[in-house]
Amino acid sequence: MDWDEQFDVVCVGSGLGGLSAALTAAERGTSVLVAEKFDLLGGVSALSSGQLWLGPHHLQTGDMDDSDADADAYLSHLSQGFATPERRQTFVTRAREALRYFTDVIGIEMTVVHGLPDYYYPAVAGAKAQGRYVEVAPFKADRLGDLADKVLTSPYGDGYSYTTSNEWVAMQAGGESVGDTLQRHLAAGERCAGAGLAAAQVLAARERGVEMRTETEVVDLVLDEEGSVAGVVIRDAVGETRRVRARLGVVLATGGYDWKESYIRAFDALPQAGSMAPPSVTGDHIAMSARAGAIAIPAHAPSQTPIFIGYKVPAETIYGQTSYRMWMPGTPRMIAVNRYGRRFANDSFYPDVATKVARFDGQEQGQPNWPAWIVFDQKMLDTYGFLPSWPGQPLSDGMAQSADTLAELAAMTGIDAAGLEAEVARFNGFCETGEDEDFARGSVPWGRIMTGDPRLPNPNLGPIDTGPFYAVKIERVAMGVPTAGLPIDTDGRVLDAREKPIAGLYAAGNSAAWLDIGGGYNSGIANTRGMLYGYLAALHMTGQHAAPEPQNSVTPA
Repeated sequence: MDWDEQFDVVCVGSGLGGLSAALTAAERGTSVLVAEKFDLLGGVSALSSGQLWLGPHHLQTGDMDDSDADADAYLSHLSQGFATPERRQTFVTRAREALRYFTDVIGIEMTVVHGLPDYYYPAVAGAKAQGRYVEVAPFKADRLGDLADKVLTSPYGDGYSYTTSNEWVAMQAGGESVGDTLQRHLAAGERCAGAGLAAAQVLAARERGVEMRTETEVVDLVLDEEGSVAGVVIRDAVGETRRVRARLGVVLATGGYDWKESYIRAFDALPQAGSMAPPSVTGDHIAMSARAGAIAIPAHAPSQTPIFIGYKVPAETIYGQTSYRMWMPGTPRMIAVNRYGRRFANDSFYPDVATKVARFDGQEQGQPNWPAWIVFDQKMLDTYGFLPSWPGQPLSDGMAQSADTLAELAAMTGIDAAGLEAEVARFNGFCETGEDEDFARGSVPWGRIMTGDPRLPNPNLGPIDTGPFYAVKIERVAMGVPTAGLPIDTDGRVLDAREKPIAGLYAAGNSAAWLDIGGGYNSGIANTRGMLYGYLAALHMTGQHAAPEPQNSVTPA
């Protein structure tokens, strides 16, 4: 075959999966190309909270009791039978190995998140009160030099890239305010959360000689006579194509398929969805791998897919598209209602709201909770804000309907007026007693910490009683976490339709089917899957399956 360029490893995508594979392979002495379709490095991972979630690991402290058995029990509950035991065990036992590799060998400074429980603690067996979340330490952007402007930070406001999870937890305990925290990190030139993790990985990749190209789209795989993946065809920003050999393998780490409407319809059973991901997330891994014999498979039911809930911001344009924001319900003086004006879920815990929005009723032959609205009052807006508006600022144009009375608001939105008035009155009664008798709002520790007001007896309860009143229509908002992906084995090798490994082809992160977790979700798991399978894929293609011995360890900066 004729090649324009040759590398040992080609990683398609520069999120956590692609960069983890690149770093592991480069550390083991191979030449690596990272091809990123977007004009910035970091992928969807850079827009995330930056959390990793895993079972027992070396950063846990003595007050954090954990075990493999407990982690497996928790994941077994989350998976609801969709995960394979082999893949689940790989996640439990080897994610900590990967984490130690990236801290001790690659030199990325990570820290455990204190005081943040698993989503379903204490209700689910194996859940823990703290210790399973890990995040990157604040990263000084000037360490990137001329790459500082080439690594993605969130375009959705400073709160996404300049606060840590540890700081969010501390805020709920009366610590430093959000505004002060942001200003401190901005003044220090520090990036946090997913943006900080992406920056740390990019720097480590540069130090190891990884070639990283933006605006470089991988348009096809190149197969040899035996059907093995031998390389890729890339297209640069000016439309020039080149054939690039990958001697050891190709890692597909392009994320989900947020901006591919036909895939959203087919895999997620949604007529449409917004997204906060870059427009480059179009499911390229699915189309490319099909030529090699791979078939994308759903690993859980669409109703269990962590396509989040959010809302549209018509006056705001990001990535050339109308902006969407995710909504984390739980703020006092705010509820979610359906067209009957009724609450339908624990609206202090987003997985419950997102799942029940998607519920299909056989008797009604429709979705009783769709459409749905976020309803709140002026005092909520003044006290807590509603992004992109900070507390005391007016709502962005076109986001909401508003009226002086709930009945007028209902008429404007198509919500049943009597139902809305009755529901708000009932909810306000719960706020007086501090106990939500219908949906146990404020009973989930994670929701109390991440979305509540610690100054209140029940952090998630506050009445809706101060006009004007507002209604924002709920939208389904994706963030790179899909229903379907490529089936892989425990080495990250992509499997064909006969469940046989395709030589030379690997997948990591959200490009891979969720056969290790299955039906449920917990923040940080998506990032961990990227790190883990990028690491395992690189080990496999470089001829090592067990945990490698540290070679060129560096001290975390």
